[in-house]
Amino acid sequence: MDQRLLKAARSGDINIIKQLSDAEGGILGGTTPQGNTALHMAARFGHENLVQEIMKRQPSLVLKSNLKGETPVHVAARGGHWRIVLLFRDSGSNGVYIARVRDNYGNTPLHCAVRNDHYLVVWRLADKDRESLLLVNHTGESPLSIAIDLKLAVTAEAIIGLNRSTLEYRGPNGQTPLHCAVIRRDLHIMRKIHIRKPKLIKMQDEKQRTPLHYAAALGEYEIIKLLLEWDISAAYQGDDNQQIPLHLAAENGQVNLLKILLDPCPDTIELMDNEQQNILHFAAKNGNIDAVSFILKLPEMEDLVNAADMNGNTPLHLAAKNFHSSIVYILTRNSKVDIRAINKSNETALAVVQSSDDHGMELQKHLTLKALKRSYAKRAVNPKDVVDNVQFSYDEVEKVGERGGKKSREMAQIISVMATLIATFTFTAAFTIPGGFISDGPDEGMAILIKKSAFKAFVITDTIAMTSSMTAAVMVFWSSSRRSSESFMDSLPFAIGLTWIALVAMALAFVTGLFVVLSKNLWLGIVVCVIGCAAPAMLYIFAPLFLLVFDRLSSTRARRRNIVEDNPFLFVFRLAKMIS
Repeated sequence: MDQRLLKAARSGDINIIKQLSDAEGGILGGTTPQGNTALHMAARFGHENLVQEIMKRQPSLVLKSNLKGETPVHVAARGGHWRIVLLFRDSGSNGVYIARVRDNYGNTPLHCAVRNDHYLVVWRLADKDRESLLLVNHTGESPLSIAIDLKLAVTAEAIIGLNRSTLEYRGPNGQTPLHCAVIRRDLHIMRKIHIRKPKLIKMQDEKQRTPLHYAAALGEYEIIKLLLEWDISAAYQGDDNQQIPLHLAAENGQVNLLKILLDPCPDTIELMDNEQQNILHFAAKNGNIDAVSFILKLPEMEDLVNAADMNGNTPLHLAAKNFHSSIVYILTRNSKVDIRAINKSNETALAVVQSSDDHGMELQKHLTLKALKRSYAKRAVNPKDVVDNVQFSYDEVEKVGERGGKKSREMAQIISVMATLIATFTFTAAFTIPGGFISDGPDEGMAILIKKSAFKAFVITDTIAMTSSMTAAVMVFWSSSRRSSESFMDSLPFAIGLTWIALVAMALAFVTGLFVVLSKNLWLGIVVCVIGCAAPAMLYIFAPLFLLVFDRLSSTRARRRNIVEDNPFLFVFRLAKMIS
């Protein structure tokens, strides 16, 4: 493209365009390296008068594509220049419907306008060609699906108003617009869609899932409530695995979802999926403590606790297989649960754990075994149970260390080194205290700054760090020297917790030690405290507190399950609970 023409098209200088076009007839046909014409440029920058002039001189440029397959109409629609879009729409362009022209990706100007939230462009383009709203691009997106995906409620409502047939759209996975709206958690668009096409609430996608399935999987209480108000029968529809929304809610683990689904349809608790698994199976295998506890309080509990799936696995089998120690602990405490139930592989829950590969989850496996051991010891009813429990205690527990203790042994070595280093630093700090010692007089040998509050804080935190680290080191040494792997696995979490405490105390000792010698320069002392406490506060204090406080919330998410189970602080609390 001639550089003079390019500059004029970018700036909107119509006089230069006229001069160049009059002087050189074919100059308007030139293109940039990406195939853009002067009309593309004028449309991109919104120069309406210039667009009119170029169209008058060379109307064929309206449908000329660049290397991406985009016409000037696409460019104007993407930029939101609705007046220019009107010029293109009304130009005729040899009878071609402007709104239906596609680029290399199958996008029409309507796709471009919706994706950039240009409501007026959509309205102007589709007003005279409403069937163009039904076109989908190469990835299966329609203008309406894009609007819903981007949560553009006004644009989506306009598209539906222009052509109600857009609600017949099926996405790449067979999802309807209502599916899309539920997934995007957009209640406003959901209501608009339901008013115009109520039957969509029962429509299933390629996995045979209704919008209610997705609401249950996402854990959206308000959406579930709204969908049930519209049509309660959706609660009974199963997907391609015959999983009903209640199953997905149990897998999600939020009790309020179970309540709202069971309240109008209590008989759905009896429904099972293709693998003959009930809601307790789903809750147990996903480690959802609250859901399991809630289900065990239901009147139908007795029909669920020992129900076997197609492989003969009870909820206890599935919880044990996935090393959900808290679930195993809760289930085994219930007298209705048969801890000796055998699946089709002729395995009890205990045998399932013993034969499972821990994949680096030896702490979780150990705690699961401990929960089962406790239940076997308490519920022994004949000599064989006692023998089995003794064999379990002294033989099978050892296999935990043999098969899966490598990670824990490595962790023990790291803790031992860290604890020793912390003890060394804090011991040294205790005898090179801030401010030094009094060299003469009746108080000779006493700390100079002993009356300072910050100094007292330094001494206390340094002592805590020293004591905690030494205790952690001794625990690791003691447990590693014993032949019992069970003793080692019990001690390691406590050593980790004590080392964590030592790190926090050492950081505080460092800050208080500096502050006491900088107290004359207050701003500097404050800056040192902020810098020294910011990272430790976030990493050393709030991180474990967050995991402890939000344990149950986190455990409802399958993607966070390993984070929660690997938390040594939770391990300590669960271990203490089982021992008590």
